[in-house]
Amino acid sequence: MITTRGYRFVVPLAVAALLVGCARPAEPSAVPDPMPFPSGLVTPSATPVTCPPEGVRFQVGEGDAAMGLRVLSIVLVNCGSKTYRLKGYPAVRPLDDDQSELKVRILHGLKEILGTAIPRDNPPKLVILKPGQQAGTAVAWRNTYDDIREPPVTVKFLDIAPLTGRPSQIIAPGDGLDLGSTGRLGISAWSVLPDSAATTNPNGRPVPDGPLL
Repeated sequence: MITTRGYRFVVPLAVAALLVGCARPAEPSAVPDPMPFPSGLVTPSATPVTCPPEGVRFQVGEGDAAMGLRVLSIVLVNCGSKTYRLKGYPAVRPLDDDQSELKVRILHGLKEILGTAIPRDNPPKLVILKPGQQAGTAVAWRNTYDDIREPPVTVKFLDIAPLTGRPSQIIAPGDGLDLGSTGRLGISAWSVLPDSAATTNPNGRPVPDGPLL
């Protein structure tokens, strides 16, 4: 589920399962191909969903996993009636079962986690979303446990805001993010999901643009 902090309401969330990649064992000298960046696009649901007062809603998109690496996409949907503007990185706080904050280092960009550049892991640029359009970000981490002094860390919830200072929502990413003993999450800057399209109002007419937020 998603909980919006400060507004005390809950809306249903269709959580996509993390996809477990089945890769063939690499030859000793082979270098694995970079992981594909999940598309993240979320198709409309038949179940009515409430739009938070901020006018945007978070959803968990597609995921991928291979050779100890994990990548999960998070989608921001402009569910309001105004144009919504972003530039930068989401503000993310990893939480445990009790929704207490975990000691996890948040990195801007994915290269330090994945060891290579991947498509759409670019510097921040202006993102303008019309009503119904979607933006995506990706969270990347390694599932490695090599420090027996502490138990492995699993992030059960993410408290995420579109940008620092804006209202946040709490999302539950499937079975959680299995960080092992790595203690780091990489996150990419917001980018427009190219296949998302503006919605229409109940009368079937396009929703007019509003002032930029």
